[in-house]
Amino acid sequence: MNGTAETKSAAGQSAAVPPSDGSSNDPSAWSAPSGTPVPPAPRRPPTRDFPTRLAEVDRKISEAGLPFDSVRTGLEWWYRPFIEPRTWIALGWLFVGAVWGPIAFALVVATTAVVFALSIVGVGLLLIIPAFGFVTALAGVERRRAGWVGEAISAPEFPPQRQGLVKPIAARLGDAARWRQVLFFAIFGVAGPVFFTLGAAPWGFLVGNAFGSSFDPGAFSFGGLIIAAVFAGLAPRITTGVAWIARSFVAALLGPSDNAELRERVTELSGQRQQILDAVSDERRRIERNLHDGVQQQLVALGIDIGRASARLETDPEGARELLDDARDKVRGSIGELRLIGRGLHPAVLEDRGLDAALSAVVANAPIPIAVDVTSAASLPEDIASTAYYIANEAVANVLKHAHARVASIRLEDDRLDDGRDAVRLTVHDDGLGDADASRGSGLAGIRARVEGVDGWMRLTSPAGGPTTLVAVLPTDRPSRRG
Repeated sequence: MNGTAETKSAAGQSAAVPPSDGSSNDPSAWSAPSGTPVPPAPRRPPTRDFPTRLAEVDRKISEAGLPFDSVRTGLEWWYRPFIEPRTWIALGWLFVGAVWGPIAFALVVATTAVVFALSIVGVGLLLIIPAFGFVTALAGVERRRAGWVGEAISAPEFPPQRQGLVKPIAARLGDAARWRQVLFFAIFGVAGPVFFTLGAAPWGFLVGNAFGSSFDPGAFSFGGLIIAAVFAGLAPRITTGVAWIARSFVAALLGPSDNAELRERVTELSGQRQQILDAVSDERRRIERNLHDGVQQQLVALGIDIGRASARLETDPEGARELLDDARDKVRGSIGELRLIGRGLHPAVLEDRGLDAALSAVVANAPIPIAVDVTSAASLPEDIASTAYYIANEAVANVLKHAHARVASIRLEDDRLDDGRDAVRLTVHDDGLGDADASRGSGLAGIRARVEGVDGWMRLTSPAGGPTTLVAVLPTDRPSRRG
């Protein structure tokens, strides 16, 4: 015996049995009498990878009727700020402010002390102008640094330089904008660390609950993990909110005053008004030229044909009928040209069917393929929709006249400005010759005037040889401007 026992089945055949000593638990290792077929060992089901298991979980959750997609979308929305660069840039900006604030405060205090100390002997009066210049330079650094978390803050308007010795000093001592800069650094020495503490506190709370206050794995708790999961989405929002408040503080003391902003806005609007008037004048001349060279000439020819047909009506009816047929064709052509001119002014399809249909009508009769892709779901104000239509219409006209392009495209999509305002982005692209310049001709200048007239911005990229891309971003809401 070799340790393998045999038993007789009911049919009198031998069957393999496990060893009596329990030396092996693997059925494939059991021996069998010679000539007896051994059944194959049971096969282990193949191991499924993680994506397959996850797909099965998704399927089972969907079959159970659970709102898995909604939950996943909500989690993505809640945790997305955690991985966005702007969150960590805001935290870094607050940290730099915490370090830079006391240093700048010390520099301004030291400069002020030196000027006042030397003023006793009269020498300090000569240092007033350099001292204010030094503070202005520090303020310029802080205004540029504010561009980390938004747009860079524009400098306030300082009084013009004056000749002499006493008048420049008096002008600086009486300038409220310069004293606001001094006040800023007097507060910034404390405000910088305070802002950073407020912005970083949620992260400390997050880490403390996730790993314990002393980073001891033994201090881990399930409740702390839940709090950490909540703060992983809340902390970035608190940080960016504190950064926004801190930037508003910088803009209030280092940015332009309300009067300066109003003057700048009036100057900007005056320039835009002149641009719009020039564009309207050019448009009026274009309409006059189209009417004179097109419709008017056809109407004159139409009158001549009708007169000739009237003269031949009795003597040559067939010739009169041909002249009337030509006159009818001229009438149809005149009606088509009038429709094109009217469409350029204000298309009825824009009011009846919306901007998508109006843009499709712009390219309907183009001799080249022009794709129209409208993905914006925003309900546009009337002036924004009209502006977008005009831009597309004028840009397509430029493409057909000057670009010698083979294909082009129009795309309208939702966008958002740096200050958080909703906007739409209109992009017109062609593969033509390029070398378009907004400073040449009235078409692109008119587009720029219309874009700036609704507080939008335009960018034209058109290298020699092409392609040409015109991008216009139009805000759908235009609140009062603030630096």
